[in-house]
Amino acid sequence: MAKILSVLLALVVFASPLYCDEAARRKQELEKLKNAAAAKERELQKYRKQAQQISQEISALENQKARAEQRKNKVESDITYVEQNLLSIEDKRAALERSMPMWQGVVQEELTQYYFTPLCAACPGGYSLEQDIFVDRMVTHKAAFAAELKKENKEAKERLHSFEERNKKLMAQSSQIKQEQAVISQSFNKKKKDLDVTRRKADAVRKEINELNKSAAELNNLLASFERKRKAADAKKAAASKTPVKKSSTGPRIDASRHSLPWPVAGTVISKFGKEYRADLNTWIFRDGIKISAKAGEPVRTAAEGSVIYAGPFRSYGNVVIVDHNKGFFTIYGFLKEISVSVGDKLPVQGVIGTAGQDTQSSSGTGKSAVYFEIRQGTTAVNPQEWLK
Repeated sequence: MAKILSVLLALVVFASPLYCDEAARRKQELEKLKNAAAAKERELQKYRKQAQQISQEISALENQKARAEQRKNKVESDITYVEQNLLSIEDKRAALERSMPMWQGVVQEELTQYYFTPLCAACPGGYSLEQDIFVDRMVTHKAAFAAELKKENKEAKERLHSFEERNKKLMAQSSQIKQEQAVISQSFNKKKKDLDVTRRKADAVRKEINELNKSAAELNNLLASFERKRKAADAKKAAASKTPVKKSSTGPRIDASRHSLPWPVAGTVISKFGKEYRADLNTWIFRDGIKISAKAGEPVRTAAEGSVIYAGPFRSYGNVVIVDHNKGFFTIYGFLKEISVSVGDKLPVQGVIGTAGQDTQSSSGTGKSAVYFEIRQGTTAVNPQEWLK
């Protein structure tokens, strides 16, 4: 009994550092995911503020458009009023012009009849006192009337000229207002377009946040499940053979030298590991792997010897194959057009697992023929370019 207790105590003491290392690594991984999600959330908040600001600017432009429309309506009303007055004054002036000869003829006729032709032969000079008074009044009245006609005709011409000048100014003002309306409408349409773009970007970032969290969590759970099954199998095997399970104080590790692994396909890196700025989305994308350009249908090969532990569709990475290289070292291959292996298959170095497909991720995909590649040390993603040749 004492020996059993001693063995158990030794196992607990020996396993404590491993548990602490595993907990620390998991905490570090969780912190990384939290930071990535927080960064995406900040991007989302930025787009929300931009959308709010653009909405306010659109509202201001709508008010400007309304005021400009009111000014235009007022000017058009004034133009109608002036044009009506122009017609009225022009008609009045034309009538005065037509009546002037008639009234001048009437005055001339009456002067000839009553003033230049004597009617009283017995009166001195041929004119009676009544006739003199009548003629004087008639001439004075007709002369005043003729003068008034001339004055009114002159004033009508002046008003007509004034209205014509005002009409010109109103027409120029109307043209200017229409130009202002065109500028406001152009700015308004641009702001609406900017708002639509900003909203689409915000939606893309929101989807990317959700996809990042879900993909990372699901992949971590998948790999953690494989590790638990492996440990359980090792423990069962050790119990059956009555040999102690060997523990490693270093935890999961990559059993290869840096810059020693062959590339899964021949190509260039089009999306890097870690933080990557996407100009088309105006945001940062956090990746656990790299995207490698490849010819469509090109064979995709394993970076090291191992066993296939997953083969099938996986979220936004399309067809995926995960290879276990033992000791907590995994490689992940995505965007595959076809998969030519099954779970449990043993593969040599550069063993073919399928063919290259296309990067069709919804918001941050390149649309190019490519292969997605990850290297995991346990559940921790590492930069593949530090391990590939």
